[in-house]
Amino acid sequence: MSETPERRHAKRIVIRLPVVYRGPDGTVKHGTTENVSGRGMLLVAQALPAGTRLRVAVTGPDGKERELVGEVVRSTPEGQIAVSITGDQGADLIAIVEAQSEQPPPAD
Repeated sequence: MSETPERRHAKRIVIRLPVVYRGPDGTVKHGTTENVSGRGMLLVAQALPAGTRLRVAVTGPDGKERELVGEVVRSTPEGQIAVSITGDQGADLIAIVEAQSEQPPPAD
């Protein structure tokens, strides 16, 4: 068995956050992040063709909504969508993760 070298350049952080996204037709759809990085995110959402441009609003645990623009890199029939974000929006995704780590643990 051969090992495939890691091609990712940005660390993936597992975090489940609600998202609202719109494709080119403007229809509002809902999903959840499975993981995020400084370069993109993996969503659990309705399958979309690669190359589809999206506007994705991600609500972090701090309650702040961040709107990002991205493009579908790949999509599976099971509902996983890999989205590459455009420009320097990676700081917004990292802010979401940092906000998660600053949240106090839930009370029992």
